[in-house]
Amino acid sequence: MNGFYIILATCLVLLLGVVVFFVVIVVGVRKGDRRDLASPASTRIDAITRRVVGVGTRSDKESDG
Repeated sequence: MNGFYIILATCLVLLLGVVVFFVVIVVGVRKGDRRDLASPASTRIDAITRRVVGVGTRSDKESDG
């Protein structure tokens, strides 16, 4: 029975982590709505959001290769 409680607690902690990650992404998207996507990311949350969503800036060096 103790194993069941450990698994249940672990699932709850993982679910909480997923919810927190989702909230961070949503906040980053909301703040990013008012910014130019061609400019570099100004905060770490903005950079994470751009990477997860798939929006990023490209430089000339990346397009050459």
